[in-house]
Amino acid sequence: MFPLKRTLFITVITVLAAASLLASATAYAGDQTAADIASGIADQQVNIEQARSDLAVLQLEIAAREQYLDHRRDELADARMQLRDSEDRYNATLTLYEQRIAAIYKLGSNEFLEVALSSDSFADAGTRISYLANISENDIKLVKRVKYEEEQVRMLHDRVDELKQAQAVGLETLKQQQRDLEDQIQTGQQSIDRHLEELAQAEAREMEAVAARSSSASGGYASLYDSLTSPSVLIAGDGPPAGLEPSGVVFSGVSSWYGPGFHGNNTANGEVYDMFAYTAAHKTLPFNTWLKVTYNGRSVFVRINDRGPYIGNRFLDLSAAGARAIGLTGVGYVTAEVYR
Repeated sequence: MFPLKRTLFITVITVLAAASLLASATAYAGDQTAADIASGIADQQVNIEQARSDLAVLQLEIAAREQYLDHRRDELADARMQLRDSEDRYNATLTLYEQRIAAIYKLGSNEFLEVALSSDSFADAGTRISYLANISENDIKLVKRVKYEEEQVRMLHDRVDELKQAQAVGLETLKQQQRDLEDQIQTGQQSIDRHLEELAQAEAREMEAVAARSSSASGGYASLYDSLTSPSVLIAGDGPPAGLEPSGVVFSGVSSWYGPGFHGNNTANGEVYDMFAYTAAHKTLPFNTWLKVTYNGRSVFVRINDRGPYIGNRFLDLSAAGARAIGLTGVGYVTAEVYR
């Protein structure tokens, strides 16, 4: 059997997941920074992953119930066959009983005298008379026994049918929860896709702001960026420490950048984040790992000092300076080579 508490638990999880996804989907009202949008998207992704996990558990529960129902259907088919056999035996026994009663009735009142006179001895006559007297009693017992068997089989049939019906209702409830979770996941993913577009727009706006600030800063990065007249120019940035060489370990994937919303905050390794420095965030690479990041023919050296990104399939988050050095204004497919 399947405990009611487990079904109620799944129901509660489904409702909470729906509420959480809805709250995340509506958390983008107003003009927000790229950091705010990225944080909201990350929350939504967590909610979707939880919904997917709940969905996987629910699908296992549904599979188990469907297997249970298959067994009950087989049992019910067997019970129906047994019931038909029992009914046939009962009807045949009842017909035989009625035929014997009719035959005894047709013998009339001279039955016992005729039996006694046709016997070879007194003892033989007594046996025959006793047998004839007990025919009805024995047939009645037989009919009752077969009727009892038929009733027991009918009870078994009804019990199996009740179990099947109850489980079918519970299964339909679980399937409705499955459909709800699937709708929530689809809705949440559509919301994430929309907000990823908003994030790209916000990042582009913030990159423009970074460019404007760099242009107005004395000794800033504007002259360095403006000197890029060829997409094949290598931008060294601060460059890796002396003695480091290409390791041959190369990663490729979607990269983004982060800036104003995080400038001045602490990074994962305890440094103060400077969006004008050549740094980057990666989920697993050791801190202070140097990467040569290339995008559309331009390259920049960056140092890992933070963790992330945690949005979609992005594998690298460049600082504002690092992204602008290679012309990455939103998200793009980059190649990163480890220097050791």
